Amino acid sequence: MASPLSQIKVVEISVAMAGPFCGMMLADFGADVVKVERVGHGDDSRAWPPYFHGEMSHYYASANRNKRSIALDLKDPEAVAVARRLIEDADVLIDNYRYGALARAGLDYASLSAANPRLIYCSISGFGASGPRRDDPANDLFMQAFSGGMSITGEPDGGPMKMGLSVADIGAGLMGTIGVMMAIEARHATGRGQRVDTSLLEGQMSMLSYHLCRYFATGLVPGPSGSGSVTQVPYQAFKAADDWIVIAAFNQRMWGGFCVAVGHAEWERDPRFTNANTRSKHRDELLVLIRETLAQQPAQVWIGHLDAAGVPCTRVNRIDQVVAEEQVAAREMIVELDVPELGRIKVAGLPVKLSDTPGRVDRHPPHLGEHTREVLQALGYDERRVAELGARGAVGLHVSHTNAA
Repeated sequence: MASPLSQIKVVEISVAMAGPFCGMMLADFGADVVKVERVGHGDDSRAWPPYFHGEMSHYYASANRNKRSIALDLKDPEAVAVARRLIEDADVLIDNYRYGALARAGLDYASLSAANPRLIYCSISGFGASGPRRDDPANDLFMQAFSGGMSITGEPDGGPMKMGLSVADIGAGLMGTIGVMMAIEARHATGRGQRVDTSLLEGQMSMLSYHLCRYFATGLVPGPSGSGSVTQVPYQAFKAADDWIVIAAFNQRMWGGFCVAVGHAEWERDPRFTNANTRSKHRDELLVLIRETLAQQPAQVWIGHLDAAGVPCTRVNRIDQVVAEEQVAAREMIVELDVPELGRIKVAGLPVKLSDTPGRVDRHPPHLGEHTREVLQALGYDERRVAELGARGAVGLHVSHTNAA
């Protein structure tokens, strides 16, 4: 059964996470994604430890499956000519370098669009293609701080704290994916591609969502609230006798069930705690009572009582625990891949399931330049010309361990 994007050709010129994540999402659903990397170095993330089998970076592997790799020196005019030929035959170009970097290499939107009017040119930068900071660099940590997200993360009495997830990078990658799909849909009607412009800043601003609206509604600047919510109680992590659990009682029925489950039905009738508003006002008092109660029994005892009462709760899983969950296996959210010359690796599965045109994980994260020869030959370069370009360093040709031996 054909994947939904099996007719889409993508050229990805990007590094680290935001652009590669966007490219991977398209590749997972059938797009032919050719990843253009620097000769000799490749994507920066190839060098970031730890490594699968001592060679393949875990970080690189997380965002580059289902792609082909071609190594080009974009400072060499002949390599730029190769890139242009690839892009002129493509549906989508993904770029996550600093604004204007590809244009300086001769791969600007205006000329590429003139040569290929159907091209969708997706730029994912730090700050976007306009405004006083458009030329400034940014990365995930920087943008978590700049966007305000770090100011609402952490404990109320602690310093600023980054999210454990790369929310700025992955958020921008997701916004890029959405933008590309909308541009593909628009092209069905217009016959023309367009520029898709998003950034780490805009992804983070959109994720601030209700935090922004709360500020505009009240004039109060949001701050960190630890694992909890400033408006709902109980809605956070608590320490049981042996482990941490999260309890998320977000409506009145769940509040009543919670009170019964923890053996304090009288809390439901206490005028300080009768509804969400009064519980929020008396938050600190209520949290003291809850913590004292939950500390008396193991986490699994409380989870049993709360499950029976219909109150959402879970232990706070470590990574080794969540990957062993039956539900994760049932949803195929961990998949194994065989990487030639190295062995098997595990990566996250596909987050979207389509009933009729599902995505697949078919290709391993490619070795640097693994497909240079294959891609060049498809463009019409004969073996002699490929060898010449390789010898002068304009392109990089992967040499397998087997051939090297």
